Amino acid sequence: MPRPAYDWTPADIPDLTGKTAFVTGTTGLCVAIVEGLARAGASVTMCGRTEARAQPVLDGIRSRVPGAELHFRQVDLADQASIRAFTAKTLAEVPRIDILILNAAVMAERGRSETKDRHEMMFGVNHLGHFALVAGLQRVLIASNARVVSLSSGAHHYGEFDFDDLMSRQRFKPMVAYGKTKLACLMFAKELDRRSKAAGWGITSVAAHPGFARTDGVFARLATIPVAGPIIGKTIVPLLSHPPDKAAWAILYAATSPDVVGGGNYGPVGFRELKGPVGPASTAL
Repeated sequence: MPRPAYDWTPADIPDLTGKTAFVTGTTGLCVAIVEGLARAGASVTMCGRTEARAQPVLDGIRSRVPGAELHFRQVDLADQASIRAFTAKTLAEVPRIDILILNAAVMAERGRSETKDRHEMMFGVNHLGHFALVAGLQRVLIASNARVVSLSSGAHHYGEFDFDDLMSRQRFKPMVAYGKTKLACLMFAKELDRRSKAAGWGITSVAAHPGFARTDGVFARLATIPVAGPIIGKTIVPLLSHPPDKAAWAILYAATSPDVVGGGNYGPVGFRELKGPVGPASTAL
């Protein structure tokens, strides 16, 4: 059954002057997300592992959005000690966070690896790292009546939880492991909103996914597939995907629209939710 499409574009983002937004990640969708928020007047902080990687991105946005108020804060989501240091420093220095977008992710690693805390890398970064980040920032998020956006994915439909092997040490299937992280992110978004309502925290928690985003990472992965990879990149990918600036629409909608419903999930509503206008996304929950 077709899902309703909203008549919404980034031009509909309300004036965010005076608002503070934090976005995790430094590449891919992060660029379009940060730029979209900056164009609406928000003070935006990009949160990632290295400033050297973030600064060229921020400088590029400044060149396109004169007067943009952009910042960087260091955090490694694969290191719980780094997250604790980040949240402690942020609580001490930042009086409010109106929008928090949990964008950073590791996607479908072909081989299993681990975080510094010995969690499977995708689960450790995509879910556990962001879980710890939100928990550490909870005080300022409550004080700000913040909007928290978790990035879900259509991949959550084939995520599987095996609680006897949650870290995929016995069996590792890249897309199943990735789907598991996105199912966890979606469950977290819904549960955070439920708890916020029950406790009167004032946090609005939602999920959103970009569909099939035509990022550099997609082409880099395809380039590792002999012969077929480049062909797929030139033919099939453009048909089924959309560029990062369009892929960011659902995330920007979830982060800024006054019509967002807490606990909701938003994404493109075109063919198999891979691209198209923004609307309510399907969910396995």
